[in-house]
Amino acid sequence: MSDSDKTVIIEPGSNLPDYGNCPVCSQKLQPDWDNVELLRCPACRYTKKVVTVIEPGSVVAYKYRILSYLNGGGSGSIFLCYPLSDPSVRYVLKVLTRPTGTGQKRFRREADILCSISANKRVAKIMDYWEAGSDTYIIMEYVEGHTLRQLAADCNFDEYNVLVIAYEVARALQDIWNNFSIIHRDIKPENIMVDKNSQVKLLDFGLSKQCDHSAETSLITMASSTLGTPGYMSPEHFTDFRNADFRSDIYSLGATLFFLLTGHQSTGGNTMMDFFNNTIAYSPPPEESFKGSCSFECMTMIRKMMQRDCAARHSSYEELLSEINALLDRY
Repeated sequence: MSDSDKTVIIEPGSNLPDYGNCPVCSQKLQPDWDNVELLRCPACRYTKKVVTVIEPGSVVAYKYRILSYLNGGGSGSIFLCYPLSDPSVRYVLKVLTRPTGTGQKRFRREADILCSISANKRVAKIMDYWEAGSDTYIIMEYVEGHTLRQLAADCNFDEYNVLVIAYEVARALQDIWNNFSIIHRDIKPENIMVDKNSQVKLLDFGLSKQCDHSAETSLITMASSTLGTPGYMSPEHFTDFRNADFRSDIYSLGATLFFLLTGHQSTGGNTMMDFFNNTIAYSPPPEESFKGSCSFECMTMIRKMMQRDCAARHSSYEELLSEINALLDRY
């Protein structure tokens, strides 16, 4: 990513920690703003490499102080932090864990994609991104709210609320597909959040793909062609991960809606092969699996979203949104 591609809103502030004195001339060491790995003496130009420790209280890149550890996954660890220039603001720091060449490429791709779709109000925004040696960092807006997984544990979703969520997520996916040829590839309850203002936000673009950049993406995903979350992955996601298109996201959104309505995943299993076989067998979910959780029309829409053959699903987000709106108009 070039400097012109970065979305960086935080400038170096004066509220910096004491980085110690120069061992040569005793002057105070200062950050090198062009290289976050280095400290320099302003007098004799002595240079010292910084070892970044990410823990509560530590400062990262001279700009962000860590408040607490939030969670972690396969691609990174997530921390709550604030910019030194404004301690009242909260951001999320995502740092790559177990850095590898492939991992850095995925992280860089995620940052690139988030920068390109930063105007989408239904997507958590990227605020800053940088690399330092083998370490890669992304600063995101902090979304105060709950994921659909968390909400589902505390309450039952009725059809109307599920349709509203379906509309918001489909609008987010429509924008990133129609305008940027991007597919998310990991739609699931954990990656959809409802913030304190009831705005739905789409999270975690770590597995996303820009379809007109397939050459680079194929190199990144070749070693693991079934990356994703079993139970929400489309049938073609198992067998042809690199060539899946927006209809795979439509399937995963349908699987998410099924979970919200029924309280359980449409498929299960103990191994990846179990999940694959069950996904093939139960796509779409049989009518009896809905157990009266929604209207016949809503069930029909979800079953179309989850057809085994992607050609039998909705042919565009416009078609899907039209069907969602028709169902919402009944309320």
